[in-house]
Amino acid sequence: MPTYGKSYGYGRRSYRKRSSSFTSSGQVYKTGSSTYEIRRHSIERTIEIEPQKAKIIPLLAYFDTEGASVNVNASSKITSQGTKVYPTIAVEKGSRVNAIKLDVMIEPKTGNSSQITPFYVSRCVTSFHDVKGGDIYGLEPDADTGKIKFCDEAASPTNTDVITGSGSTNAAPELAITKAQYDVGDTIKHWWKGTSKNIMFGGQPVSYVRTEPTPKKAKRSNEGMFYGMMIMNDGQAIAGDTDTLRVTIKQSFNEIPLIQ
Repeated sequence: MPTYGKSYGYGRRSYRKRSSSFTSSGQVYKTGSSTYEIRRHSIERTIEIEPQKAKIIPLLAYFDTEGASVNVNASSKITSQGTKVYPTIAVEKGSRVNAIKLDVMIEPKTGNSSQITPFYVSRCVTSFHDVKGGDIYGLEPDADTGKIKFCDEAASPTNTDVITGSGSTNAAPELAITKAQYDVGDTIKHWWKGTSKNIMFGGQPVSYVRTEPTPKKAKRSNEGMFYGMMIMNDGQAIAGDTDTLRVTIKQSFNEIPLIQ
């Protein structure tokens, strides 16, 4: 009986012996054990959204170096696996994020509000050259660095970095867009997807607590990577700020650095 695998080196054992490393995009990723510290990110933000306005809440964004970190002042039973925490959404180039834990609470700015306030939540994920086309509402590229900028979409637009030069997270500008305008747009709906309607009544907060898998486009940080949500407040402005939304978002994730 012919023994092709054995004679020509195609057998399973022979193949495995030759698979000590592989090359991708010019970098060599070696197999075997390695020791490194996972970067633990923990961010808490409070954002207010006026009626008939919207804001982008970034969840992950590309950064060319390690993001900003602070030391954890706690018992060794808490910090035995690392003494730093990263209060930023910045993810260094090449790092991987497998999942994000979100704890979101949306409530009226005025606690005794009895108004019915509808609002909508959309998601956007980009990678590499997506933003460079200039078609994504609320976002613009930095042509020199590959980082993403906020755009206020005004007549004379102002762009601001999503991630500051020091690696911290900037506040997003207010966007003058309504759900009615969103509905008649085709390009905006191509990028800001999965729009869901929520209704808040009688001052009762709306909460969302979940651990989500990271979208494939944003799982590995690269130039142009961005993942975020946009909340559109479709309420009507009345006296007393009762339809202004206050969004409190607590977010955490583990960043696994690239080992070379």
